[in-house]
Amino acid sequence: MAEDDAHFLTIIPAQSLPTVKDSAEAHPPTVADKIRAGCQAWLAKSTSLDTRSNYKRDVQQFLTFAGVASDRPEAMADIGPTHVAAWRDSLKQAGLENASIRRKMTALRSLFSYLQTYGAVAKNPAHGDFVDAPAVARDGKTVALSPKDCRRFLDAPSTTIAKPRNDGTSEEITLPTGVRDRALFAVLAYTGCRVGELTRLKVKSYKTTGVHRVLEIHGKGGKERLVPLHAEAAERIEAWLDVACLRDDSGGALFRPTKSARGNGIDGFAARPLTRRAVQKQVEGYVFRLKLDPSVTVHSFRVTALTTAREAGSDIIDLQDFAGHADPRTTLTYIRSRDRLSKSPAYVLRY
Repeated sequence: MAEDDAHFLTIIPAQSLPTVKDSAEAHPPTVADKIRAGCQAWLAKSTSLDTRSNYKRDVQQFLTFAGVASDRPEAMADIGPTHVAAWRDSLKQAGLENASIRRKMTALRSLFSYLQTYGAVAKNPAHGDFVDAPAVARDGKTVALSPKDCRRFLDAPSTTIAKPRNDGTSEEITLPTGVRDRALFAVLAYTGCRVGELTRLKVKSYKTTGVHRVLEIHGKGGKERLVPLHAEAAERIEAWLDVACLRDDSGGALFRPTKSARGNGIDGFAARPLTRRAVQKQVEGYVFRLKLDPSVTVHSFRVTALTTAREAGSDIIDLQDFAGHADPRTTLTYIRSRDRLSKSPAYVLRY
């Protein structure tokens, strides 16, 4: 089943919806009708387009595996725990990590729970009472940077470049991409924002509230939070706004790609946001250049920020608010023990 074939996993525009009266007069709802409507309502429940896209992709993957044709949504009522367990095992055999498998199973469990409440199916075959999701360590696998390596990362982008003169000498000119990257890395390191949140930032997201410079970050589910900025991050954003001449474009993206691939921003920046993949590639490039652990990713900045703040004594509830988590238990999974061996009970034993 191709990704777009499962048309019962789509969101119908409001103007295209039939009225309740029209639907009732046309024919009583069948099982297929209920499942189709339930799937659409389940996807529409989330205000996050990223969440909708991810959930849709995961569920469609399962439906393909289970052989549910796009024109027979009623077949979902016959799905049993053995189908879900077989899918889980196939994902494991394909080499997916436990965390990825668990995330996919969570999406499937959420859908069937919704359909059950909706009255479209009688059971939730993905419920934890029927099928176990693979265990995931509470201490996540994302690598945290040490404070020293984070500092190296923040200082790595060069802000000047030597431009040759006709007389054989050279002059230093500003390298706009370096100014941008220094601001971008500072936002990641000092706010702990997600890469999707970073790419959604607009110029107007950077503002002053009283004595605080803050970023208005739009997180998962459309939730907004104000994150105070460290002085270094604010200074770098100011420098970036000036070099890119963005102050008058309040509704435009804060971080943007260059107009030309080799122009280094000297010829300006495109009027669109950097993509998540572009930010990831930037981080990968500096990881290689600095000879850091290849496992370091853009998400490592988020883990590093929360771990460093916790080590400095920040309260877990404050960290939860800072990270935009709905549950403090989620926040705890981001805290790394960077020197666990040195803190081992073995060193305090005395006989």
